[in-house]
Amino acid sequence: PRPTPPTAAMPAKKRPAAAGAASSAAKKKPAAAAPAPKLRLLYFDIPGKAEPLRLAMRYASLDFEDYRFSSRDEFTAMKTSGELKFGQVPALQVGEGPDKITLVQTSAMARYIGKISNCGLYPEDALLAAKVDAIVDQVTDMMCCILCAKYQDRFGFQEALGGPDGEGTKKVEHAIQTEVMPRHLGFFESLLADSSTGWLAGTELPTIADFVAGCQLEQLASNTMVKGPELLPKYPNIQAHTAKLMNLPAVKAYYESKESA
Repeated sequence: PRPTPPTAAMPAKKRPAAAGAASSAAKKKPAAAAPAPKLRLLYFDIPGKAEPLRLAMRYASLDFEDYRFSSRDEFTAMKTSGELKFGQVPALQVGEGPDKITLVQTSAMARYIGKISNCGLYPEDALLAAKVDAIVDQVTDMMCCILCAKYQDRFGFQEALGGPDGEGTKKVEHAIQTEVMPRHLGFFESLLADSSTGWLAGTELPTIADFVAGCQLEQLASNTMVKGPELLPKYPNIQAHTAKLMNLPAVKAYYESKESA
């Protein structure tokens, strides 16, 4: 007997594509950018560690309340309440009502400001962001010696250094003026020498590194503990960077408004 020929398999029916799926996807619009939260910066009525935050927010056109304590007692009351997580200012209140969050630590606040702005203050590229972070952290390293010598009781050095007029303090200040600070200033001078744009990270526009470092270096120029008036003019690249930062239109407008107030 002849073998029975195999039965041909019936081709599966193609299911029609969902009507309008492609057109719906094409018509879908990107989500609108969330509005910036309410920002309230808390600090004393001095430049200090809040100044780079004030200037960065001005540069980024972020609306914020620049709140300055009317007295030391007002700060102490907030510190005692526990609202300041590490007992320090500046602090940045984000949002309002029960959802309000209080941020502290200048570097962390600067990064937050950079991330919510859209003017290149904090790079999206991970490698470039790390470069910016390193510069900000280097500013912290540079200031450690000064803070320990100035706020001896806070850091546990009062007995060892003998207070503001102690022999230990005099030795530390001499080392800061002749060894420590020149070394750190040399790092920033070299960074700027290698930059083709005049900004510390070599970016086309200023980043938070320029605001944090620039404000600190500008303040050091008048710091007598480090003999700033004598020391800083020896670093022309730093001088040029400070001038470049202070001549940004938003920064100039901020200081002009303060002078006319």
